[in-house]
Amino acid sequence: MPTRRPHRFATHSIEHQTYLVVQVRTDSGRTGVGEGVSPGGPWWSGESVEGQQQIIEHHLAPALVGRDCLDLHGTIAAMDRTAYGNDFAKAALEMALIDVIGQARDVPAYVLLGGAAARDQIPVRWALPATGGAEVAQEATRRLAEGCSALKIKMGALPPDEDIRRLALLVDKIGADVDYLADPNGVWDFRTATWAIKELEAIGIRTLEQPIDRADLHGMAALGRRSTAIQLLADEAVCRPGDAITAVASRACDAVSIKPGKAGGLLRGATVASIVTAAGLACYGGSALETSIGTAAAAHLFAALPALPLGCELIGPLLLTDDITTTPVRYTDHCLHVPQGPGLGVEIDEDKIARYARRGS
Repeated sequence: MPTRRPHRFATHSIEHQTYLVVQVRTDSGRTGVGEGVSPGGPWWSGESVEGQQQIIEHHLAPALVGRDCLDLHGTIAAMDRTAYGNDFAKAALEMALIDVIGQARDVPAYVLLGGAAARDQIPVRWALPATGGAEVAQEATRRLAEGCSALKIKMGALPPDEDIRRLALLVDKIGADVDYLADPNGVWDFRTATWAIKELEAIGIRTLEQPIDRADLHGMAALGRRSTAIQLLADEAVCRPGDAITAVASRACDAVSIKPGKAGGLLRGATVASIVTAAGLACYGGSALETSIGTAAAAHLFAALPALPLGCELIGPLLLTDDITTTPVRYTDHCLHVPQGPGLGVEIDEDKIARYARRGS
């Protein structure tokens, strides 16, 4: 699926995004849909959509055939017994199962994840690429005029001093009265991050996401002790519930980005959020640039959370040139509306699937 413009991360740039569509069919005739994704390839999680397809077709799917689809926890345990890790692949399957369970019970997915929705729409933070100057400022200004009130600026693609100067110029052009989040995707070393935090505080950045390597939780905690205004947001460092427990114990961050894919599914994403919230940390609704399928699933999870103070980053359908659902998820004033139909509340468009499918897939 092509993107409307190149989206630059710290080390990669994408002009299209690849997806794995997963369908679970029950003997009652219902079909649930899920989505496997890997943002720009396996660099982020170690999983590619090609690898997800193989692990599902040859290992996970055979382990699920004949099981009671309503036994969601038992199904997740069966997947874990069959394959270690592969969290994005398991999340795609679990997504389809929750969709079909919601259809069977005639309730939206958020009911299965936490009961009544705490919110029916979620503020969306717009993400800007890690390179570019005037055109990035123009894009940000346009999004703010459309109702957006929070921006995320990717960093890490440039040398640190040049990166900071670029960010300062962008903030000067866009305006100071914006909730800014900066994200270098963990490419800085500890010394660079220590210097950068002071510079970012002076610029007016409120939140810094994953400044150093995901494995260095002690470094994250030390950075937190050095900052006076910026809150540290963990992304790559906190994926599954066990990561959340470790991060909380070491006070490694102030907030955590919740993503169904990296958590291993919606249920485990909800568990991560519960651990984080119980420790007094904030939750942020992260994104892997999903289509309306994965976006709807994440929206149901985020709708069920008691608190989501940083909003979400579910911009996938807005960044893509097209979608693969009959009715894409709906945005107004840069808020995402949580689908209200049974299950995920979206249906795949078979014609679009055929149009964008790889040959031989």
